[in-house]
Amino acid sequence: MSDPRHEPFDGTSALYAIGALTAAERVTFEAHLEVCLDCVREVRSLLPVAHGLAHTAPPLDPTPALRARVLEQITGAIPAPSAAGHTGKTTPKTGAAARDTDRDDGGHTEPAGGGPGALFWLAASLVVAAAGGGGWYGAALDRRIVDLQGNVTQATEETLRLRLDAAEARAAAAERDAVLAIVTGASAQQLTLVGQPLAPRASARAVWNDATDMVFLASGLPPLPAGDVYQLWFVLPNAPVSAALLNPNDDGSATVIIDVPDTLSLPTTMAITVEPAGGVPAPTGDVYLLGQPAG
Repeated sequence: MSDPRHEPFDGTSALYAIGALTAAERVTFEAHLEVCLDCVREVRSLLPVAHGLAHTAPPLDPTPALRARVLEQITGAIPAPSAAGHTGKTTPKTGAAARDTDRDDGGHTEPAGGGPGALFWLAASLVVAAAGGGGWYGAALDRRIVDLQGNVTQATEETLRLRLDAAEARAAAAERDAVLAIVTGASAQQLTLVGQPLAPRASARAVWNDATDMVFLASGLPPLPAGDVYQLWFVLPNAPVSAALLNPNDDGSATVIIDVPDTLSLPTTMAITVEPAGGVPAPTGDVYLLGQPAG
C-alpha cells in the first residue's frame, strides 16, 4: 500500500488476526481499522488461518512433570499430585532426583531453566489467542464492516439527496425567471378567471406575450379528493382543447407555464374543471373557474 499513513501498520493485520498484539497495539490498530478498509479485508482473509491454528497439531497428553510446571506457571500454585498413586505435597528436588523428575515417560529430558522454551510459549499463546479470541475479533470486524458499509450507503444517499435538492432549486429558479419574463414583459396581455359557485374564493389569470408564451397563476382553489385533478381548457368554438393539469399547493395556489399551440389565436375563453386524475380529452366535470375576453 502506498499510503504513508498505512506504512506503520504493514504486517500488523496478521498479528492482530492471531491475537498476538499487546493491548496498546490492539487499540491503536483497531483505530486504524476504522479508516482503512484494506486492512479490514486483510484481517478478514487471515481469520480462517487464525482459527485453523487451534486444529493444526494433534492433541497430546503432557507428561506429569510438564503438566505440573505448566499449571504452576499459569496459576502460581503448586498443583496437587495426580491420582496415579502420588500422595503428599510436591517438594522441590535437587541433583539427580530433579533430573529424574524432569525426564518424561519416553525418556526425554525437558530443558532446564524452570519452564518450557520460548518457542513453546509463543506457539501456545498463538493457539490460545486463535482459539479464544478469533471469534470475538471476527464478530467485531463484521460489525465494523457493516458500520462502514452503512456509512458509505448513508453518504451516497446524502450526496444523491443534495444533488436532487440542487437540481430542484435550479429548476425552480429557471421557472421563476421564465414567469417573471412573461409577466413583466412589455407585450404582456392577460385574461382574468373568476371563481364559480363551487369555488367562490378562487381566482386566476393567464398572462402571455407576443411569442404566445403563457403562464397561468391560480389561487384559492379548494382541495380535491384523491383521484381528481384540476384541468385547464382553451374553450374554442369547435371544441375545448386541454391546456394543462393543475395540482395546487396546500394553500390552493398553482403556477404552470403553458405551451400555447400555434393554431390557437389568443385571447380566447378559458375554464377550469375537475376531472379524473390524468385528465380527459373533453370536459366532463363541473366548472370551478371561468374567464372570457372582454367585448
